[in-house]
Amino acid sequence: MKLKVHHAVVGLLILVVAGAIAGSLLWEEARVESAWGPFVYVPPAYPETTGSDLDGEFYLDKIQPIFNRRCIVCHGCLDSPCLLKLTCYEGLLRGARKGNPDGTHLFAEKPVRLTDQPSLAAWREQGFCPVVEQEGPSAERPAKSILFRMLVAGTEHNQPPFSLKPVQPVYQAINKHVCPCEQGIDDYLKQRPKAGMPFAMPALSPEENQLFSEWISAGSPGPTARVMAEVGKLAQPEVIARWEAFLNQDVPLSPLVSRFIFEHAFLATLHFDESPGEYFRLVRSTTPPIQVTTDKDGKEVVTASPVHEIKTARPYDTPYLKGVDQFYYRLKKVTESRVQKSLFLWKLNDSKLKRLDELFFQVEPVPGKSLKSDFASHNPFEVFQAIPARSRALFMVENSHLIVSGMIRGPVCVGNLATYAIKDNFWVFFVDPAHDPSVLKPELGLQSWNDFMGYGITGNVKYNDAYNRMLDKYKPTGYEINDIWDGNQKNSNAWLTILRNETNATVLRGRQGGIPPTFWLIDYSGFERLYYSLVVNYEYYGSVEQKLSTWEFMSRLRQEFEDNFLRLLPVDERQRYRDLWTRGIGQELLFRMPFPGENVGKGLEVEGTDPISGVLGKIQRRFTEVVSGPHDLLNPGRKPDVKLSDPIDDFAGWEAAVSTLTMRTQLTFTRFLPSNTFVRLTKGKESRVYSLVANRSYAFNNVVFDENGARQPELDTVSAYHGLVGDFPNLIIDLKLEDASAFLTELDAVSTTEEWTAWKTKFGTLRNMAGFWPLLDWLTDWNFSNRQPDAGYFDLKYYMLLDSMH
Repeated sequence: MKLKVHHAVVGLLILVVAGAIAGSLLWEEARVESAWGPFVYVPPAYPETTGSDLDGEFYLDKIQPIFNRRCIVCHGCLDSPCLLKLTCYEGLLRGARKGNPDGTHLFAEKPVRLTDQPSLAAWREQGFCPVVEQEGPSAERPAKSILFRMLVAGTEHNQPPFSLKPVQPVYQAINKHVCPCEQGIDDYLKQRPKAGMPFAMPALSPEENQLFSEWISAGSPGPTARVMAEVGKLAQPEVIARWEAFLNQDVPLSPLVSRFIFEHAFLATLHFDESPGEYFRLVRSTTPPIQVTTDKDGKEVVTASPVHEIKTARPYDTPYLKGVDQFYYRLKKVTESRVQKSLFLWKLNDSKLKRLDELFFQVEPVPGKSLKSDFASHNPFEVFQAIPARSRALFMVENSHLIVSGMIRGPVCVGNLATYAIKDNFWVFFVDPAHDPSVLKPELGLQSWNDFMGYGITGNVKYNDAYNRMLDKYKPTGYEINDIWDGNQKNSNAWLTILRNETNATVLRGRQGGIPPTFWLIDYSGFERLYYSLVVNYEYYGSVEQKLSTWEFMSRLRQEFEDNFLRLLPVDERQRYRDLWTRGIGQELLFRMPFPGENVGKGLEVEGTDPISGVLGKIQRRFTEVVSGPHDLLNPGRKPDVKLSDPIDDFAGWEAAVSTLTMRTQLTFTRFLPSNTFVRLTKGKESRVYSLVANRSYAFNNVVFDENGARQPELDTVSAYHGLVGDFPNLIIDLKLEDASAFLTELDAVSTTEEWTAWKTKFGTLRNMAGFWPLLDWLTDWNFSNRQPDAGYFDLKYYMLLDSMH
């Protein structure tokens, strides 16, 4: 889902001297490689002192917090403008470079995650230039530093209210940035005097600029070894030791099980209930796991070696590099700042550790299947044969939020056209592994495991035919209500709400946002095919051909899962809904996929004239509110008897009023509403937070270059949510309760671009307003106070970009 194909592809298809001093301290120069390849990443070696009058904590205490609040709102991920990533000191030292490996290019490029090169010199070879000057007289360093000069330009030109017109062409072409590295900062700013930082947003305060001047003059020192040792210290090493011991057991099945877990969680951030506030990544390392022993006095002794991560292009590539005879699965502590768009957590605790042991080690391996973790193959159906299919399937459905989040949120960090293969919002359900043909008969009668991973049309048809034959064998009357996994009526991973709103791609547990237009029912083998295509095999830096292949496969899988859900409907209703879900030219491009007709069961017996509501009602009663969540009062099907013009006196009144607009088609304002709007609503001293999400409607999603041609704006809707939903707010609003009625009444009346602009200017906090940063800071604080441990810094790269202003 994270495949990113830009409109520019159409034409293509039709026809800081940082490496000198500080860099040598932070990277091992001996590991330089001119081309990207597998290597062992050794943690940076921080200096014992800063070499200046500033202490070792200055950077973390004074500089990084400014980066967090003002800079990583755009420079927080691998697709940051000029690839400048400011979530940690290593990213600052690496610097900037033009281009975006996630963009459109004929041939594959090199990955640019911070640990994808073994040294600073290797990044310099790849074209990265320093953004801070660390040599020469201290008084001259700020004027020679790209970072500081850009901040000064922002101070000169971005004092609110300032005009956005001079910079609109630049941030409309958001992935075509020209970087100061190529032409030098003097010429760059001479040609673009208003391109200062923060870009097209209010300038930093004089105090913040003074801190940067002081720091850069001192040589831009980072944290010292003592400080980083404290930052990297484990609060509860015994917790991490338990998990590392589990992942490195001395039993025959352990390497295969740990590889399975690793390949399904390598993009995630791990958080343990028993060690709150700490975050980790699961990696492969040359160093052994933590050991906790007891000395002669009965005290625990922790022996922990540094994590030396084995870096390979893909998680299934062999870790046995030259000189590596043994490797271990380790938990590497995350110390850089967290950005919301790339943060998806796997929340773990001791009870989940016990559950993993039950799933994988309290069952017998499949007889006759190899227990060897053979890195010669990357086909999950072949590699993991010895692990019972039921255990694999249960792992995936019980952790579906983790698995699906990996598909749409990493590593690219932005949805945009990448997610066009799916609808804007839909609900996902799963076939119960106990009744799933691909679990009961893992081979599905196919002759080769390669048939499971054939991404082309022919291979897909072969797989579908095999699955349908097994479905006919095991479920001759078709899927029934008890064939849908209900999470044992306690696991909310059984019901997911998926949103793809231009830049935002969000996975929520339970039923949220109102009844969407379409639904998926995912079986195990389809789930695994989807995950390996979009995550494990996906190369964000790959060629346009690779990305198109992934997009096409995604489109076919979407159709399969929609059709799976249609199997629950009465036979004579299925074609009608399939025609509604894919219209126009899309109906001619269904890749001749088999349709769930009379040969796959009669469907559920439902009452009333709306079979979809009937099926959902049966699912809801089976799942209970423990899984689905409570009734959604913000997006109800039956609207309250409320008029927008009525006075709104309390938060309940606001929620009732806004609910009269949600999930309704034929409204004129929805086509103008940006993807994600955050609202702070205040009554007296109390404030509450809501999100308004625009759900765009498309006639079809299987023509990669015709998103705009497929638009059905009359069918757009808006959903309302408690709290903050989405990672890329497009508009933030500070609203007094006494103005809430006018806010909704005037919004409902918007029908033209001019009316929308007037409404947005009246109620919105625009990026060139003085109140912009204070409101964003309040929302950021609310996020970290109310959503832990799932909280990160929001991204503003697309703020006010994807709406009618342009």
